[in-house]
Parts: sequence; structure tokens; C-alpha cells
Amino acid sequence: MTLTAHILRDDLAAAMVDGIQAMAAQDVATLNRTIHPEAVNREAVTEPPAARGQGPQAYLATARWLSSAFCDLAFGIDQVVVEGDLVVTYGTMSGRHTGDFVVYAPDGSVERAFAPTGRTFEVAQAHFARMRDGQVVEHWAVRDDQGMALQLGWVPPSPWYLLRCARAMARARRQAGRV
Repeated sequence: MTLTAHILRDDLAAAMVDGIQAMAAQDVATLNRTIHPEAVNREAVTEPPAARGQGPQAYLATARWLSSAFCDLAFGIDQVVVEGDLVVTYGTMSGRHTGDFVVYAPDGSVERAFAPTGRTFEVAQAHFARMRDGQVVEHWAVRDDQGMALQLGWVPPSPWYLLRCARAMARARRQAGRV
């Protein structure tokens, strides 16, 4: 490998890691620097409609959606692999569930909502990104959603928690009607 290729690989890895960390911090300047204007997040299909667009603003919408449900949100990066224009990270996402976590249907309507439990979680995640011009242009992930649901007490749900979730869903649907 040439020195130029090595530096390029390091730059791509750094851009990916910086972009992930910027999500937790809602760091607009870093998102603007690391996310390509045409970037798409393949994971946004269950996220708010604003997160389904392109570019840094869509990624910022995802960051705001996550932070509305989870405080102390953090992404730990244990490993980064670069192969051509593909960057893969493996690590964890952690936080505390302090707000309604709303999941959206393909048409953008509220599909379900999980009422806050106050519990903490830490789950494994792998993030994949195609890079263009040193920026993320496409993102997808593999997450341990079931592990998160178990840690947060979403499953198995108690009758009391189901009632709280029904109220959270009503709140989310009212809020979505105002937007």
C-alpha cells in the first residue's frame, strides 16, 4: 500500500467515526463536514419523515429523533475497517430511555411509540458507509434491537407498560398532526 492510499484510508475512517460521534452530539458543523449533500440513510425508513431526505440535515433529523428518546446517547467505536470506498465500524450504542421513542410507518405516520422507562442500555452495532469525496454518501447498519428492547423493558411488556405506550402513541400522533 502506498503512503497516499494509507492516508486516504485513515481519512475515510476518521470521517466515518467523526460522523457517528457527531450524531450523538448533534454537532451540525461536523455533520456538514462528514455527510455528503446527497447522502442517504438506508436505516431511516422507520424514522421521522425529515430523516428520510438527503444530506446532513436528514442525518441531523435522525440525531434529534434519537436524542428526543435517549439521553446520555453515546456511540463506542471498537473497530474500523476500510475497503475501497466502504467503511465499516463495529461498536456500541448506549444511553438512557427518557423520552417517547416513536417508530414511523413507511407513509410517515406514527406506527408505535415506546414510553420512557428510565432504564439504560448498551447494544452492539455495525455501521456501513459508502464514501464519496471523503464524506458518507450512503449508510446502513446492523443493530441489536431485540437486546435494546430487553434491556429497556419493552419486551416482555407488562399491562401497565402497554397502557403507557398507548398514551405515548396518542401523544406522538397528536404531535405529528401539528407538524
